[in-house]
Amino acid sequence: MHTRRRDRKRELLDIAERFFREQNYTNVSLGQVAREAGIRKPTIYHHFPGGKEELFVAVQIRMFERVGCELREAIRESGSALPEQLHAAAAWFLRHPPMFILSMIHNDMSELSPEGRILLGKASYGLIMGPLMDAVKTARAAGTVRGVAPQTVAGAFLALLESNTIAHRAGFGSGDLTGMMAASVDVILHGVLLHPDGSGVTGGSPPRYPPGADTAAGRVS
Repeated sequence: MHTRRRDRKRELLDIAERFFREQNYTNVSLGQVAREAGIRKPTIYHHFPGGKEELFVAVQIRMFERVGCELREAIRESGSALPEQLHAAAAWFLRHPPMFILSMIHNDMSELSPEGRILLGKASYGLIMGPLMDAVKTARAAGTVRGVAPQTVAGAFLALLESNTIAHRAGFGSGDLTGMMAASVDVILHGVLLHPDGSGVTGGSPPRYPPGADTAAGRVS
């Protein structure tokens, strides 16, 4: 009985993951998932009492766990230098279907309850950004990078990965996606400014923006 229940739950997660990846949270219905699984819709509630939101959160956390584990392994196998680690992370993402984590946070998480948003926020931060932040922390401890916040580097990495993917799909990018992402990682590592001697920038203190400058962009609350 318990084995069949676990198998059914895993099947529902697999089906729902495909639907959520192809559509957004709002457009996927439990009826779709039930029909694909060959069961009645009420049966889903035996496995996910919270309905579509609980199913969505479970799907995303399972995906984050899988991605985080493989990403951490790709970084570990690339060596101990941050440039190789970030390029290895980019290569790993490019070998797999796009995740569009930031778009999901912007579009789908606004439809969730506060509890659901907290669960997904913690999971994405710890499981996806975690391996990237750990790589930066190690480089900082070794004295090979300046004291930029690890979450800033990880966030910039994911933002560039996602924006490059979207731009490439829309035909706006120059060259292939691999080259675009390699160039973006190089910008993260070396910046765009030059020293008087022509070398890459080491960076100083970033400017402070006026109070309230972030309010126009909006936040998921």
